[in-house]
Amino acid sequence: MTGFWVLARKEILEQRRTWKLLAMAIVFTLVAVLGPGIFRLVTHFQDDPHGVEQAREALENIGGFMIPVLGTFLSIIITMGALASERASGTAAMTLSKPVARSAFVAAKFLGLGVSIFGAVAIAGTVAYLLTLLLFADGGLGRFALGLVVSATYLVFVGSITLFWSAMFTRPLLAGGIAGALFIVQLNLLAIPNTERYWPVNSLSWGASIIRNQTNDQWPGFAIACGLIVVLSLASW
Repeated sequence: MTGFWVLARKEILEQRRTWKLLAMAIVFTLVAVLGPGIFRLVTHFQDDPHGVEQAREALENIGGFMIPVLGTFLSIIITMGALASERASGTAAMTLSKPVARSAFVAAKFLGLGVSIFGAVAIAGTVAYLLTLLLFADGGLGRFALGLVVSATYLVFVGSITLFWSAMFTRPLLAGGIAGALFIVQLNLLAIPNTERYWPVNSLSWGASIIRNQTNDQWPGFAIACGLIVVLSLASW
């Protein structure tokens, strides 16, 4: 892919200049700070000791629910104009008029998306784990990290859907609206009997189960989400 590394450095620099990475990191970190604090306050009035089980539950709420749900909407917001805005302003045409492959142009966008999401989740996850360790106990660093990887990968999947529609239209709000509607449709499709483990949105449930150290055979949805990221990247190209 001609020009990929040049465009990749440009995209990562743009993530810093537009404060996308910092904004996601701040929002996720606030959740990581407030989550264990509120959970500690609630469990303070319970008779159960503040041990490993409470630590796992606090980490599950953060890594398996708060960050993924909030991150879904943030992924749509920061991605919906990635290609649409550049096409509308003519920046994409100017870039592609140079010795740059179209595949490199799109791949750089995906790389920027992945760096923002995984970077923000890693920062928030570190804060959440240390705070939970301080307030409760060791909830399992390995399981928590693996659960965050699953959740972050799903957020990249959501971003790839948005990026695909951003490549189809020149209106960012239209791309973001379609991506948000598809997310809601996925939630409703979970109600179909015997199919829930195959929907990518069920990756969130699997990530939470990993953090909680529960046996939950939901990996097919995660595998399908990973495959669709590749398909959507090729379709965007």
